[in-house]
Amino acid sequence: MRVARYIVFFAAFLMAAPALAQDENPVKAPSAASPGFLQQSTASHPERIILAWYKGAGKKPEFEKWAALSPFLDNAKDSDIAPIISRETNRLLRAYAEFDDTAPLVVHTALKLDDYSTINNQLNFDEFSPKTFFAYSLYGENIAVVPRDIKNFSTIPLTKEKMDVLLAKARGSNITGELLLKPALADASAPFQHNGRDYMLLLTDIAEINFWTDRPDSPELLWTWRADWYQPKIDQTLLNLKPVNVP
Repeated sequence: MRVARYIVFFAAFLMAAPALAQDENPVKAPSAASPGFLQQSTASHPERIILAWYKGAGKKPEFEKWAALSPFLDNAKDSDIAPIISRETNRLLRAYAEFDDTAPLVVHTALKLDDYSTINNQLNFDEFSPKTFFAYSLYGENIAVVPRDIKNFSTIPLTKEKMDVLLAKARGSNITGELLLKPALADASAPFQHNGRDYMLLLTDIAEINFWTDRPDSPELLWTWRADWYQPKIDQTLLNLKPVNVP
């Protein structure tokens, strides 16, 4: 899912999101050690997004209803419909039971490098505002993933020299933004409407943001930021490695 949407948040979100002072900006220079460990992650499938909301809300999905809407039924023979629904129902039951809510959700979104201020030495992103959310729809369910405090990444401090290097590596203005998001609150109180659809809200905390070149076959890391509280499993595995004494 690479498309951001915008909404005015309702009271439940405003109460959940802590207010920040206007001059507070948590964006820091990336750690020099981080890029060496990073590889672009696959964007989370809409099914995972929807399961994350149901897990967070403490609700059990109607698995048979979801299975009856499975894409596997497209162009299926009449004799195959019942077995497919049964198979998908069982698969969804397992997916829900085994869902790992400690693993972050991965969102990919298209960004542009065409708004750089040489006066302020900063890169600006209109895509990251207090109204930003990412919309997902599957099985008749609509979920809006809201990254808390995403507005703090609307400006990235960057010198002109570093910006020139970034543009040279990107080979243009188009890049891919990768957000790793930890689910924080699944609001089951009431849906909100956007463009004629009802959406349920999934508030998330930003664990990591990466900017990649827009080359799917060979993406190159351009910039990275990681929250202090987030420790990826792959990094922990590398830290736990011990040297082996070879005679």
